[in-house]
Amino acid sequence: MLFPFHVFMIYNNWGESWYIHGQELFFPRVFNGICNFWMMPLLFTLAGMSSRYALERRSAGEYVKERVNKLLLPLVFGMLLIVPVQSYIAGIYFNHHAGYFDYFTKFTDLTGYDGAWTTGHLWFLLFLFVISVICLPFMNWYNEKGKGTLGEKLPLILVVLMGLAPCIGSILKIGGKSPTEDMAYFLLGYFFLTNEKLLEKLEKYRFCLLVLFFADAARVVFITDGEFFETASWLSVLALLGLGRRYLDFGGKISAYLSESSFGIYFFHQSWIVVAAYFVFKLTKNTAVQLPVIFVSSVLLTFGTYEICRRTPVVRRMFGFKVKRKSSVLADKHKTGGV
Repeated sequence: MLFPFHVFMIYNNWGESWYIHGQELFFPRVFNGICNFWMMPLLFTLAGMSSRYALERRSAGEYVKERVNKLLLPLVFGMLLIVPVQSYIAGIYFNHHAGYFDYFTKFTDLTGYDGAWTTGHLWFLLFLFVISVICLPFMNWYNEKGKGTLGEKLPLILVVLMGLAPCIGSILKIGGKSPTEDMAYFLLGYFFLTNEKLLEKLEKYRFCLLVLFFADAARVVFITDGEFFETASWLSVLALLGLGRRYLDFGGKISAYLSESSFGIYFFHQSWIVVAAYFVFKLTKNTAVQLPVIFVSSVLLTFGTYEICRRTPVVRRMFGFKVKRKSSVLADKHKTGGV
């Protein structure tokens, strides 16, 4: 989803330039508009859920160490080595001149669309690290009290009304994004959506929740002009968790590989999309050619870069990539004498 979403950002028609901006098209607006309801809310909710499981097996200190290695270090190295190329190309494309190191010295609206400093697509790592650290004392205190997950006996209507929490959180925005809204999804995931009974309820009423999402999304788009967008986002999260629990509980070599590589693909994909678009735009103005060429070339370059980097121990640690399972198993056998 990252590839079509960010390729379509090049052609958006809602007044946002992005790092490279081509012909404005209607379909990208529709596609990305639908994705905006659920993509980031679902990711922060899942991050909260996974934090619950992590703290069941780790101390608070181990949790922080993991967050530093998996979020903070990749963020720092990514902003030094991966993101600057996006701002550099934006500066050339829109201003017709730019210095590569302008990224480190020029500060404007934090988007990087004018060649200035930005976290780029790695803003997610920054927000998630800060949210994890801020919420940790409260989560750890709750765990030490021996309290279980919440929501087991909540009626569905009250679960739906929890969407008001992200609404309230969305009041605070930084650079067009709301860390407090994302924190609301994170905490809802941590405290409620790890409750097995509640998850069973979401699975049971998955189609009801999906219909409610479509209805509320229609309200957002056609009636209230984006107001209370977050209630529809919350409904999409609930519906997708119910649907995923029912239909996506399977494994296999492909899903195992994608699960292992997903962070690396996320890490590299946007810079390659921007680079590919810059050169493709020089070759043709035909959008019917631009779109598939940018998409395919950025996919190939991203997976190729990931495959190279994951085989280099130093780079793998810098960017927080998972070690191959086979290596982990061998290491465990070595530590335990082969047992």
